[in-house]
Amino acid sequence: MLALIQIVISIILTVLFGINSAITFTLIDVLTIILIFLLSNIAITIIYILLFVVFVYTTEKIDYRKYWKHKIADLATRYLFRFYYRARVILTGKENIPRERNYVVYSNHIEYTDPIFLMQVYNKTPLAFVAKEPLFKYPVLKNIMVGLGNLPITKFADRSALETILKAIKQVKGGMPMGIFPEGKRTYSNNLIEFKPGAFKLAQKAKADISPVVLYNMHDLSKKVRIFPTKVYIHVLPMIKYEDYKDLDTVSLSQKVYELIDNQLDLYKTKEL
Repeated sequence: MLALIQIVISIILTVLFGINSAITFTLIDVLTIILIFLLSNIAITIIYILLFVVFVYTTEKIDYRKYWKHKIADLATRYLFRFYYRARVILTGKENIPRERNYVVYSNHIEYTDPIFLMQVYNKTPLAFVAKEPLFKYPVLKNIMVGLGNLPITKFADRSALETILKAIKQVKGGMPMGIFPEGKRTYSNNLIEFKPGAFKLAQKAKADISPVVLYNMHDLSKKVRIFPTKVYIHVLPMIKYEDYKDLDTVSLSQKVYELIDNQLDLYKTKEL
């Protein structure tokens, strides 16, 4: 929507410039018109970014569970990552996207934009993530992440990491769905690495349902040279209800979710995408 508004405004500004400048359609005039159109787009993009930064700083202290905060963030990320980043998302399993707030998302982790695209998929409710601590050191990004309820976690299994999981459990119980990547790091491939069973304590202790989701080909977005939009694939698997897994330990639960995600990855690999 924001991209469409931007293009329409840029066209209007370009047409107005052409009318006021008495364009005669010489080569110089045509190049000038193209330049004006491009500069209009750049100016509108800068305005969008400035407005979003103002939004981030003025709403950071407002309850992160507020749906409208996440909706505005969703609009901003759709604009930036689908219009400029040129990602074409092929989403399947839409019928499995939860509408209630008592759930935890478990996904494979391919590259750094994964949480952004997952937020766009799970847009019926707010969604925050347990994320790497270094991401919270950058101005603006830190404010965005804190304001939306994301929690920093260290890469070490220490007291700090335990405190983060306890906070995440509290947030889920309080009506804030959370997402976590049980691999613990990005793989930059369509192959799974071993899950960390401790990640499943989040859903277990919160007595929350589990929403497994599969990401595929996300690493293609990191290619340095891309001319055309890149297709990425996201499949939302059926929900695993708490009542169906409550008697499992974290190792067994981890293996169950691993197999579900790995099977879907295998299906993608055998298809002609």
